[in-house]
Amino acid sequence: MEIPKKDLKKMAYWMLMGRRIEERITTLFKEARLRGHHHPGIGQEATGVGVCYGLEERDYVSLSHRGKNPELMKGMPLKELMAGYYAKDQGCEGGRVPAGSHMYGDLSHHIIPMPGPIGSVIPIAVGVGQGLKMDGNGAVMVCFFGDGAANRGDFHEGLNMAAAFKLPVIFVLINNAYAMSVSVEKATGMKKLVDRAKGYGMPGVNVDGNDVRKVYLETQKAIQRARAGEGPSLIESMVHRWTGHSISDADIYRTDEERKKGEKKDPIKRIKRELIKEGVLTESAYKKLEKRVDEEIEAAVNYSENECTIPDPSEILRGVYADTSL
Repeated sequence: MEIPKKDLKKMAYWMLMGRRIEERITTLFKEARLRGHHHPGIGQEATGVGVCYGLEERDYVSLSHRGKNPELMKGMPLKELMAGYYAKDQGCEGGRVPAGSHMYGDLSHHIIPMPGPIGSVIPIAVGVGQGLKMDGNGAVMVCFFGDGAANRGDFHEGLNMAAAFKLPVIFVLINNAYAMSVSVEKATGMKKLVDRAKGYGMPGVNVDGNDVRKVYLETQKAIQRARAGEGPSLIESMVHRWTGHSISDADIYRTDEERKKGEKKDPIKRIKRELIKEGVLTESAYKKLEKRVDEEIEAAVNYSENECTIPDPSEILRGVYADTSL
């Protein structure tokens, strides 16, 4: 399957957006312009873009705590996302979610918020999948999570139920080799976590998460299966985590050699190199793309800092309790 050049250009744009916004947010925290917590998604841009590029408006995604491509590609405005990081009224969740938290969403764009405990979003995604199957409109549910979450009971129970009822769920296991500071090698006795798919009777594939084309094509196969009523799939995307678990993690448990080896697989450099070589983009066109992304992000920062308002404390319980008058 050949991916059209116009789509490759759009993928390059979204990958750049994913990288630049993570870098900008990290800098804002270092400058104390943001307060809270943040888990940088630098290094997994090809996975987020490759999975989400083929999704339709009717489809749903559930977020992970790392990376911003899924929510942006599903329609969450960049300014709204950034204002959410500033805990402003105009931001996602109306400023109610702590800055840097992953517990936000946007149901109007079919974005399911991630709960606090890592991995607990998996059974929620299965529930959404059940609802989509009952609706019968061919929509699919994409559930992102990490290798650490794959060792929780939620993973096993969720995948088993999805397979048993042939639900339209695509499980995307982003394997960056570490659950916080614990390596996959120490946490499991497996070389490929995707092998677990066999135990649930669903197809599974291990893919190079730095190659946006491979991720996209494998996801398309899973989406087609799900839309056809053939049930769920498990995609294990292998990536490198460029930073510590969070901005407060000193990352002392990895060697410099390990980091350098992982960074050589940079998905951003890879897509740039490939598209220039193939004549899809020129060096000049790529620089314009970078400039466009940087300007959009800076506009979102300026909007959040200078145009948005702080939530009224009297509104703190809105959305917590049901409106009994209804």
